[in-house]
Formats: sequence, C-alpha cells, structure tokens
Amino acid sequence: MKKHRSILFLLAFLAATWMYAQQQVVERRSHSQLVFPEFQMAKVRQGFGRVTKARCNIMYKNAALCFLDEKDNKVRQAFVQNIFAVDFDSCRYMKVDTLAMGLVVAEQDGMSLLRVTTIDMDKYKEVTQGGTDMPFLDIDMAGYGTDNFIDLSGSEQQSNEGYPLKDRYYFRLRDGKFIPATQKNVRKYVKPELKTAFKTLMEDRWWSWRDEGSLKKLFMYFK
Repeated sequence: MKKHRSILFLLAFLAATWMYAQQQVVERRSHSQLVFPEFQMAKVRQGFGRVTKARCNIMYKNAALCFLDEKDNKVRQAFVQNIFAVDFDSCRYMKVDTLAMGLVVAEQDGMSLLRVTTIDMDKYKEVTQGGTDMPFLDIDMAGYGTDNFIDLSGSEQQSNEGYPLKDRYYFRLRDGKFIPATQKNVRKYVKPELKTAFKTLMEDRWWSWRDEGSLKKLFMYFK
C-alpha cells in the first residue's frame, strides 16, 4: 500500500510538472527588426476590392506594415487606414487595430485566429540596461509623419541574444470585428447555450490563453 501511494504521488508530481512546462511560453528572439529576411512582393488589399502590389514586410517593433520604396531605397511605414489585409506568398496578415498587423494562424466558419508579434520592450530594456533606442523608432509615414526612415544597415541586432519577442492573439468574428483573445473579451460572444461548457473549459488545468491549440478550440463557442 505504501509503495502504491508512492507511485501515485510520483505520477501526480510528473503530471503537474508536465502541465507547468506546457503552460510556459518558450522565449523567442529575433536578430532582425523585420519578420521576413527580405522585402517580399505582396498583395495589399484595400476597401472596395482594390488590390495593389508592393515590396512589403512587417516590423517587430509595433507589428506595423512597412514597404520598400525602390526609388530611394527607403523603408516607409504604410498608411493603413484603408488597408485590411496583406497577402504574402506563404501567409496572410490582417489589420487588427489602427496599426498592428496580425498573422492569420487558423480559420474556421468565417472566423480567424490571428497572432500579433512584437518586441517585448520590458525585456529589451533589461538587456540594454534601461535603454530603448532603436534605429527604427522614427520612419517615414508615407506623407503622414516625419521624414526619418529605417537604416537597413543597422537593422540587425548585434547582440547574440537578439530582440525578445512576445505574442498577442486576436479573434476575427463573422461580422468582421476583432477582439483580443482574453477570457473577459471572449466571454461576451459565447453562445448562450454554451456558456456552461465555456466555463468548464476555462477551469481545465490544461487550458492556456497563450497556446494556439487551446485557442483554436474556441471557434465553436462563438455566436
């Protein structure tokens, strides 16, 4: 009996340890300020079905869309008021707020799950002893801001550690509305008949708002 209890205790400990490991976010870093190694020709989708093409990229600092002006080789942040999506060869980004572009990581029944990746400025300040200066803080806003621009020659992080990254998730609902993937926001849009099931899911110790596999399960709960 004593040996049996020891085995049960060991199994419970291993399960708890595994659960803790699953809940931890693996820290990711980037040595570049930009998502793609090179600017890619992309389809920029705007209102009324308008589509234009430009050499684009996504900035890690604020998840903003930027493009390469081949006339002067300057990198400019795109004015995205009328832009709702950008199609690269291998993926699609959609505008989730007034600035940030989110990568579409899953789609189901007219809804989407998007991941917005930016530099974790708190961790970056720790690495740089409180400094926040970066060579891409001021860029040309395509006529809507300053005339500064990203110096591509300084776009790489020279430190071996690179820029620390963090993710935020959003859902795009059937009506086109974007909501942050948090319990407070999602709960408002859960089907009335599934509110109890949703509450049970939230109590599941394996559930995580930072895990894409967990978040994909929420599609079925939305109205």
